Parts: sequence; C-alpha cells; structure tokens
Amino acid sequence: MRAVPASSSLLRRTVPHLFGERPPALDALWAAHGRRALSAAACVAGPLALFVLLDRPDLGAAAALGGFTAVYGHALPYRRRGVVSAGVGAALTVAVAVGGWAGPHLQLLALTLGLLGAAATAATAVWHVGPPGPLMAVLVAGSASALGASPAVLGQHVAAAAGSAAFSWLVVMLAWTWDPAGPERRAVAAAEAAVAAPARGGRPDPVERAVRVAHVAVAGGSRRRASLRPRLDRVEDSFLRALPAMDLTAPAAQPGPPARAGTPLWLPTAARIGLGAWAAGALAAALGLHSPYWAATAAVAVLLGTDARHTGARALHRVTGTLLGTVVTAALFRLDPPTGVTVALIGGMLVCVELLVVNQYVLAVSLITPVSLSLVHLGSGTASGADLITIRLGETVVGIVVGLAAGLLLFPHTGSRRLPAAVASTVECALAAAAAARPGGPADRELRHALVAQHDVATAARAELFAAPGSDAGLRRSRQVADLGWALLGTRAREEDALAAWVAARVQHDLGSASRT
Repeated sequence: MRAVPASSSLLRRTVPHLFGERPPALDALWAAHGRRALSAAACVAGPLALFVLLDRPDLGAAAALGGFTAVYGHALPYRRRGVVSAGVGAALTVAVAVGGWAGPHLQLLALTLGLLGAAATAATAVWHVGPPGPLMAVLVAGSASALGASPAVLGQHVAAAAGSAAFSWLVVMLAWTWDPAGPERRAVAAAEAAVAAPARGGRPDPVERAVRVAHVAVAGGSRRRASLRPRLDRVEDSFLRALPAMDLTAPAAQPGPPARAGTPLWLPTAARIGLGAWAAGALAAALGLHSPYWAATAAVAVLLGTDARHTGARALHRVTGTLLGTVVTAALFRLDPPTGVTVALIGGMLVCVELLVVNQYVLAVSLITPVSLSLVHLGSGTASGADLITIRLGETVVGIVVGLAAGLLLFPHTGSRRLPAAVASTVECALAAAAAARPGGPADRELRHALVAQHDVATAARAELFAAPGSDAGLRRSRQVADLGWALLGTRAREEDALAAWVAARVQHDLGSASRT
C-alpha cells in the first residue's frame, strides 16, 4: 500500500477546521441554488453595467448596492417573498442614504453602522427574513459612504439604489406570473431528495432543515393552486420513521437561568453586533485608517454565520472567510483588469456566493468581500495599488480583532446558558401532550408554545461566537426534541391517527428515557 505523506495527511485534517466541510457537488449546488444565483447576479451586475456604459460608474455602484435586494428570501413562497423583498429593498435604500450622509464624518459613520447593524439584526429576527441577515445593511451603508458623494449627488445615488431595488423586486417576482407555486414545489422536491440522502450517507441536519423549509413554504404558499400537501405528508412520514433514537449516553447539560419574561432573545445578539460594528469602525477611525466602514463590516462578518457544526469552529471559520476574502481582493486589485472584465467578475463571483452561502459560509464570505470592494473601487475611481491593499488588510485585521472581542465579552452565553432549561421544559410538555387523552387540547397548545420558545433560544445559542461548554450536545438534543414534538403536533393536525399514536409512543420512549438519565 502506498504511504500517504505526512504533510498531505496534515493538510486533509487542517482544511476542514479552517474552511468547514466540503460543499456538495457542483451539479447539486446548481440544481438547488442556480436560479437564485443567476437572478442575484443579474440584479447587481446588470444595473452596474448599464451605468458604466453611460459613464456614471458611481451611479452604477449605488444601483448595484440596491440590487442586493435580490439575495433575500429565495426559499419563501411568492406571497411572503413579495413583502420581504419590498421591505429589504426599502431598508437597503435607506442604508445608501444614511451611509452617504454620514460618510464624511468617520466617527458618526461608525455610530451609524452600529445602529444599522443592531436594527437589521432585530428586524431579520422578528420577521424571520433569513440569510444573509444584517450583513448587507452594514455592507451597503459602508460602501455607499466610500463613494464620496456630495449632498447633491447623494440624492442621485439614493434614486439609483431605489430604482435598482424596485427592478430586483420585479426580477425575483417575475416567475410568479407563470409558476406561482414554484418555490413550494422546489422546496418539496428538495425535501424529497434530502430524505432519501441518509441512505446514501447524508447527514441528518440538512435533511431536517430541508423538510422544515418545505413545510413552511407549503403552509404559506399560493392557495389558488393544487396543494402540494399530500407529497409533503409522504416526505414528513418518511422523515419521521427514519429519525434516529436519541443518544441517551450523552450527559444532559445542567439547566441554566430561564429567559426573563418580556426580554426578546434576539436583543443580546443585536446589541453584540451593533456594538461590535460601532467599536470596530470607531477604532479604525481613531487609528487614522482610510475606510473605517470596512473594519465595521469585517466585524459583522465575524459575528455572523451559524453554519459550523461545532461551536468551537465558528470563530475560526469566520476569521478564515474574512481574511481569505481580503486576499482574493488583493489579488484582483493587483491584476487591475479592465472595467468590463471587473463587472463580469462581480457577476460571476456573486453567482458563486449564492451557490455556496447555504453550505459553505467561509467561501461565500471570501467572495462577497471582493464583490463589495470592487464596487467601491469602480464607483469612487480609487486606484487599486499596493497601498490600498495594505490599507484593506489593516482594516480587516481591526474588524476581526474587535469582532472576536465582542463575541467573547458582550453577552457571550445568553442563549446557550438558557438552552438546557428550554429543552427540559419542551420535553416536559411533549410528554404531557403524548399522554393526553384528547389531541388538540391544552397540552398540545403548551407544547407548541414550548417548541417556539426553544427554537428562539437555540437560534440565540447558534449566533454566539463562543458558546457555553456543552452547547454542541444541547443543540443536538434540542433538534431531536423539536423533531419529535413537531411530528406529534403535525400528525395530530392532519388526523393521521395511526402515525400520531406511533409518534406519541416514540416521544414517551425516547424523551421519557432521556429525562430519567
């Protein structure tokens, strides 16, 4: 047998820690995300190319910032996506306005970016907007500040961003005219493929996510089309029967403090991101760096992203992605391609971002960085020499350091410390619902409330850069409890008496045994 060199073996062990797990094959990525990738690239690169041809690259950059509206809400049914896309477009237009207004005053800009980051975090949590979350609000406002518009020109930039956001809304909603149930159908098809994947060696977490996305899509989809509910029922039944038993050997974490009544769990996350963005921008401005906005953006990029399967890998993954993005930008600036080539590269990189963002946060961040900085480079007309590359690296390092400090010092364990208590409460409610004589009664309502509360706590725990010890096991247990709890409620709601009885017995066996360990 041929010996494997020690350096090659070390590399194979190191790469997953730095970059996360290998993404799916290209054909699978394209089948799942190709439509969203092309629409996002068209909405950003299209307006940019138009204004570049009109010899107004500054307006092109502002319009491209508004075009980022298209990256949100692809998995949502059209009824909900129309509302979400309109709200995102309005928010990004406001971000262009306030970023351009605060741009000449660096400390004011840092404060503005912090407030935007906190507000966007709260909004995306309350309205369940989804990826890429608050990052785009900070990135768009910061990029707009770097365009250096006078008050008269700023109005033109805002108008260009608003027009591009409206164009993006039309693009993402266009398919509704001939395929109003498209998002729901694609979500169900993805769930069918995911449920079949474990037999071929797939992981359970993506399967669970695909089934839940399909459930949400069908529940909120078009009511004027033939229902996809029977197909989804079959998918959910297959998923439920294939659920692995709970790992009773893993020790349960000790219950932590329960959430205070009236205190939303997204509040610490919003405060952490807002204060981190402000501190990074303020420190960069105090150090005399050229563009403090990029330090704030880098800090937010480090504080965001929950794709790492283990909490200990999150900080490393986010730092790797942010640094790698700056290196890619440096290489691009050193090549200094013609304007037309740069526009094409922006479109191509955005396609790659949309293909990768769900499965590979590190690589997605490494590509969104050169997209943003290239837009600013084209719009402001700054030279792309070695000095600019050095400045960008310095701003990135400041943002990373401040982001890590914010993750370590600002409400570091608010969600993860409350997770054991939330899971224990849900287990208690699930056992009571399984034993209830009458389905749909108070016990089922209590279980639903407990599942929603547990989801909020788990979301807050996944957002922590340095979660409390034992959080990996706690999050895994919360997913297993949620699967069984929602399965019980779902089968009862669909009046599938035989399957509901089977799930109730499974709840009593698995959760009852787990609560006694």
